[in-house]
Amino acid sequence: MAAETNDGSDRGGLVTILLAGARRNWRLLVGAALAVALVSAAIELSDRQGRFDIPSGYAVRMTCEADPESSLWNGRCDKVAADIARTDKPTFLELYRAFVTVHHRQIPDAEVRRRFASVPCDPGFDIDAALRGTRYVFIPLRRHFEGVCTQAEVEAVMDELDERDRGLLAIEREGLSHAALFAGALANLTEPVVLFGVIVVAAALLLL
Repeated sequence: MAAETNDGSDRGGLVTILLAGARRNWRLLVGAALAVALVSAAIELSDRQGRFDIPSGYAVRMTCEADPESSLWNGRCDKVAADIARTDKPTFLELYRAFVTVHHRQIPDAEVRRRFASVPCDPGFDIDAALRGTRYVFIPLRRHFEGVCTQAEVEAVMDELDERDRGLLAIEREGLSHAALFAGALANLTEPVVLFGVIVVAAALLLL
């Protein structure tokens, strides 16, 4: 009976110590829990992004393949031809940059919009004529040209789309690997909005 009482007392004492430690270090525990949740969410999102990017990269390859009617839509395929021809695995840094380019940059980006904000439209500009025969005639890509009314701005947006497609091709070459998963997660975690949120939460925990 005494042994059982002592055993119960030991367990009760251990629980008391753990609760006291949790009360003293609650900020650290909350921060750790939030960090685990954030990293888990970034990895989960990266997995979904990669599964979407692989067929998108394959679509870029298909668009630029030789076809009896390919002249109707494969203009500027030369801009991504070198990436289509690559068979090597991208480095982790290349994958990280690819995920940033594909998922964390607007097209057109702020710099391009700012550069052309005060540029007058070209008289008689026709966006359909400007895109005719290029890879950008397909509806999912045409939306990036809304409001564009000069040939120079068209070229700027095309350059951005080419960079994004090179990113898609890099992710597609890597496939569903751990390297791609972690590179995408890191890109999600280093998104400015996420970093700002982390700073705000960390400051709040320190001030409480």
